[in-house]
Amino acid sequence: MWHNLISGATAALTVANIGSLVFGTFVGIVVGILPGIGPMVGMVMLLPFTFALAPDVALSLLLGVFCGGYFGGAVPAILMRTPGVPSSLVTSFDGFPLTRKGEAQTALSAALLGSFGGGIISVIILVFLAPLLAHVAANFGPPEYFAAGLFGVTLVVMANRDRLMQGILLLGLGLWFSTVGIDGTTLSPRFNFATLSLQNGLHIVPVCLGLFGVGQTLLLVERKLLMTDQMNLTRSTLDFSKLRVALRYWKTLIKSGLIGTFVGLLPGTGSILASFMSYEAAKRSSKRPQDFGRGTPEGCLASEAGNNAVPAGAMIPLLTLGIPGDALSAVLLGVFTINGIYPGPLLLVNEPVLINTLYCSIFMINIAAFLMLAFWLKPFAMIVRIPSTLLAVNIMLISVVGIYAVNTRIFDAAVAVFMGVLGYILLRLKWPVVSLVMGVVLGEILETRLRESLSIGEGNPLIFFTRPISLALIILTVLIVVIPLYKDRRQG
Repeated sequence: MWHNLISGATAALTVANIGSLVFGTFVGIVVGILPGIGPMVGMVMLLPFTFALAPDVALSLLLGVFCGGYFGGAVPAILMRTPGVPSSLVTSFDGFPLTRKGEAQTALSAALLGSFGGGIISVIILVFLAPLLAHVAANFGPPEYFAAGLFGVTLVVMANRDRLMQGILLLGLGLWFSTVGIDGTTLSPRFNFATLSLQNGLHIVPVCLGLFGVGQTLLLVERKLLMTDQMNLTRSTLDFSKLRVALRYWKTLIKSGLIGTFVGLLPGTGSILASFMSYEAAKRSSKRPQDFGRGTPEGCLASEAGNNAVPAGAMIPLLTLGIPGDALSAVLLGVFTINGIYPGPLLLVNEPVLINTLYCSIFMINIAAFLMLAFWLKPFAMIVRIPSTLLAVNIMLISVVGIYAVNTRIFDAAVAVFMGVLGYILLRLKWPVVSLVMGVVLGEILETRLRESLSIGEGNPLIFFTRPISLALIILTVLIVVIPLYKDRRQG
């Protein structure tokens, strides 16, 4: 174990890896600060360029964007009441009132400390929990994997149950997209419309890049996202003396980091829920709950610790089960599979150095993000002044050129543009696009594992109910559907 950890740390400290994670973190902070962009756009924009990199360097680059985006999202939320990422909306509840009182530095110190603390706590939990979950997952067969995938897609849909029918429709559309191309078992073409280009199917890269990279930028062109043009920030750097105020709430920091990590474990829940749950838990246990919503550093710290713990938490099911918890994890899954590395219970055994490199990289990303924002706070904050139209055009151009550069196929760029238009329409209608992405990603897993399970059971579907783990997952799937709907009906 120690040998693998040292080897992983050595790989993480190479010039290529450090350069990659620092650049990724920088990009993540920038796209996190820009309202309406977010880490997903940054990741899919850089994704095509990662295929020429070694797996550990490519993953460090994208993880830097993933984690850095949540760090950056707090800055406009606090200074201008405009969350850079959706989960930072909760940070603005106390951050903006503090800014109006002239205490922006106190709010930013609490948010940055919360982001850093939540990230470090989640990495520590990842290091210890991933091997335990992998040990359990080692007993998984096709029925268990199918049940876990079914649990994942159900949880994604139920996480957006206020738009339940839209979520089910988009999930079905995503599952259909996953069947396009040559069927690996029967070698028969499916839904390729006699088109040679569609025989290889619809890959996750152009789909994600279109839905988020192009779709989000089309949305950005037509909207003025800033809620205020005022920015009350006098210093260029963070006022480090204010960190002592935030450190008084160290118990809240630990609790919020734990909540965020375990929310990240669950597919489809995301950083918004983690941020809100951490904020509410801090409010309930606070000695001065009446200050929440009026301007308290504890609220900023709790919110940011919760949402910054999500990335490392989301890595646990991805690494041990091969099941992404959200669209961001799905992009990372694409990097694994393109490099011939298949996440699952054997990954920690077969690729111990790579896994330990990722652990060390996430740890260093949190340090890099904290230092960048601490020393370049005002320059980063001024990024919001970039005209949204100019920004959107550049992002769209980089996205389409990047996807074309991977295989030099116009068809991939056409898929990205088509998905971009679809993504724009869905985002405009406020439909849960993540359901579509999860359908595309998990469709092949569900289909393959269902076939294998029925083959083992000689066509008998009761195979899923005769194995303890798959039965437990099916029961959980039923419960996460029935209980929320029952509660909604009673409240209605």
